[in-house]
Amino acid sequence: MPLEPSSATGPTPSSTGSDTAVVICNGPSLASVPNEWLDQFPTFGSNRVWLKYSPTVHVTLDLKMVHNVILQQEMLVGFEGSDEIYVSGVVADRLGRDNLPDNCYEFKAWNNLLEADGSLQPGFSTNPLEMIVSGGTVTYGLLQLAYWKGFSRILIVGCNHTFRDPRGDHFDEAYNKEVGIPYESDQTDPFAAGSEPGEWFWNEENFVAKVNMFYGVADQIFKVHRDGEVINCTPDTKCQVFRIDDWRNYP
Repeated sequence: MPLEPSSATGPTPSSTGSDTAVVICNGPSLASVPNEWLDQFPTFGSNRVWLKYSPTVHVTLDLKMVHNVILQQEMLVGFEGSDEIYVSGVVADRLGRDNLPDNCYEFKAWNNLLEADGSLQPGFSTNPLEMIVSGGTVTYGLLQLAYWKGFSRILIVGCNHTFRDPRGDHFDEAYNKEVGIPYESDQTDPFAAGSEPGEWFWNEENFVAKVNMFYGVADQIFKVHRDGEVINCTPDTKCQVFRIDDWRNYP
């Protein structure tokens, strides 16, 4: 069912007494962040992050997270530690809507773009009741949810920014086909006019550049419209879009 406004109570600055939230990415550096530190904040996490920590708000957007029965069963168990859960339509299809808990809400995932004045622009949804823009990474969806909840300062941890799944290569054709993700050799990206078929979409360097472009949008949204900031607190991160700091500086 689409999320109703009255249903989305969850963590907010007024309910937590703070305008700071933590977005948890799934990079290997997350292992060095103590759970006790995460406990201090409302947290937004995704996919199989519950193997390390159960976030306050959990999001699953990607089909590969639930592409077989074992992963589906594990995901449903993993949901149990979160106050609110958000799943894309394709994930809801795989998990079975009758199996979803009462605190789980389905959202529409737009593939990276919003239409603005007849042109294609990088989108940032301020109302996930309507949609969440994927931006190439579920972390972008977490930022949209945190913004919608009202938080103005976001600390990001676990953002190594390599897009390498330990179970398979994000950019490998065989792996993507195995988990049910379309991989057409002529697939291109609207932001890469003039590129060769497949050159942009499945090329790691270009893919990361596109994600950085969307991260730049999020950075400006928080600064301009919330008078806030997104801070990357990941050691040795490859993402240089947000201001970089140490998570230890935020008690």
